[in-house]
Amino acid sequence: MYNSSILVPTKGTLRRYFKKAIFGSHVHCPECKSRDFRVIASEERWRCNRCNHPFSIKSSCWLKGSKLPLETIWLLLRSWQKKYSLQQAMDLAQVSYPTASDWYERFRDHIPKEKLNILLSGQIACDEMYTKQQSIIGAKEKGTRNIVLKIIHERSVNKTDAMRFLQAYVRANSHVCTDGSKIYRGMDKWHNLKHSYEIHKRFEFELTSEIEGLWGVFRTFVRRMYHHVTRYKLAAVVAEFTLRFRQDIIFNSPDDYLRLCLKPCPLAL
Repeated sequence: MYNSSILVPTKGTLRRYFKKAIFGSHVHCPECKSRDFRVIASEERWRCNRCNHPFSIKSSCWLKGSKLPLETIWLLLRSWQKKYSLQQAMDLAQVSYPTASDWYERFRDHIPKEKLNILLSGQIACDEMYTKQQSIIGAKEKGTRNIVLKIIHERSVNKTDAMRFLQAYVRANSHVCTDGSKIYRGMDKWHNLKHSYEIHKRFEFELTSEIEGLWGVFRTFVRRMYHHVTRYKLAAVVAEFTLRFRQDIIFNSPDDYLRLCLKPCPLAL
């Protein structure tokens, strides 16, 4: 059994974490932006003295509508960060399978998209992985944890997909290593890259061993944490895996995730 009491800060500390992530140093009305002196605190909620808008920690961000206490949300977030399976998260937070699954999806979906956009350089291994209905093209800087993975919504990757991927995510003058696939042939004509390739049928694996090994790590991650992933959620899971592999700060602690990913709700239209 998990002892959840050692994992969760006090209620007051939790409120400070969430409040700072959402409002910064000053509580403000999410409707009219009035600050401290115009906001009246009432138990665990606030009311704006200017526009009379009531709001709370949850209603001011994408936690809006949740009935779970902050303690449970914290436990689910920590479980997700530590790569606990959904069953482990259920046991730890004392929630149902659908609830645990829904919150894991929320945490994935609110990763800032800009964190995924990096340019690779130097010596790079590039390869593809295929699922039943979609494909993934990926690249890895050799000797580093810098990777980029992109979903292709087709059963195979074609030359145009490869060209667009390399132009978007690989710096010019880099050295790209691939297998003998025809989709990479002639890349020096449409991007300023040096290209080396090997033939796997000849048992040549030295140039692409790092990216080939990455696919095994990805499959193990999916199987252990989610068991399986539907085609509709694959892109979000790939994004999550990419940042996990890069050891991004959002997985260090719940406080780090809240600070970087818990943004206030936009104003209602």
